[in-house]
Amino acid sequence: MPEARPYRRVLALIGFDADDALVARKAAAFANLNGAELDFLHLIAPDAVLDGGYAGGSPAATASALEQAALRRLQFLAAQCGAGEARCHAVHGPRRQRFTDHLAAREAGLVVTTEPAFCPDGAYDLLVLGRKKSRRGRRILDLLGTLIAPARATARI
Repeated sequence: MPEARPYRRVLALIGFDADDALVARKAAAFANLNGAELDFLHLIAPDAVLDGGYAGGSPAATASALEQAALRRLQFLAAQCGAGEARCHAVHGPRRQRFTDHLAAREAGLVVTTEPAFCPDGAYDLLVLGRKKSRRGRRILDLLGTLIAPARATARI
């Protein structure tokens, strides 16, 4: 059996949500294991609500300000997770297109994320992380299911 080729670059797709630390730590572990470069990427989607009311006076100035703020946040996350060597990138624009552009420029071999929805097929491996539901959470969902099921049955009669 041929030996697996190690990754040269690992990309952590950071969404600024509750799973950021999980994604960052897992990506850092893979990068360390493979002796690979580590990138943190945050994609900033254009916001139609801002049209006509940009804080910096123009859409370009607002995009730049959002990118700078996201970069500071990514650098803080990298430091917290012990991945200070990570290259941080924040880009504003259509998420799928910016992701594709970044992959083409950086040639990541592994992408670690919790959001696979806009990750197109390509020449990279995709690791999608998720949280396990707690037993208490499952019990609550089961209880809700049993409460809702009889209500639906009676509504049909």
